[in-house]
Amino acid sequence: MKITIPTHCPCCDYPLELVRDQLFCRNQACSAQLDQKVEHFCKTLGIKGMGPRAIEKLQLADITEIYYMDIDQVTEALGSERVATKLMMEIDKSRGADLQQVLPAFSIPLFGNTAAAKLCGVIQSIDDITFEKCKEAGLGDKVSENLISWLQTDFQEIREF
Repeated sequence: MKITIPTHCPCCDYPLELVRDQLFCRNQACSAQLDQKVEHFCKTLGIKGMGPRAIEKLQLADITEIYYMDIDQVTEALGSERVATKLMMEIDKSRGADLQQVLPAFSIPLFGNTAAAKLCGVIQSIDDITFEKCKEAGLGDKVSENLISWLQTDFQEIREF
């Protein structure tokens, strides 16, 4: 039996890219990737009740939408006022997260809890992040490049939202 390598993403039908024997969908608007980013964000910040099913029902297209939902919208999507109230309380609790908790939640490639801890030891706010500060914190070139790239692209979109 011959195995055929897929050429298009099963979720968004975007052409797949083969990199070192792994297939990647590079579509920034791929719903599966967006759902995974939202799920990772919620899990990292400890927002209980925001699993794959809730994300799918809420039809979130972006992380920022989490903080702009109202109780009526959540109740309608999830079908339960009690569940919606609990979820909204969890979301409100996550607003108090510090920078060291929030940065790894954004799914920045190679940037996790350890890198966040190192970086937050030399900066006070997200506006302090520079390539030089990343080097001072002991982050590698690739991690630093990924973080700076995220700040210049994705973070700017979040700020504008």
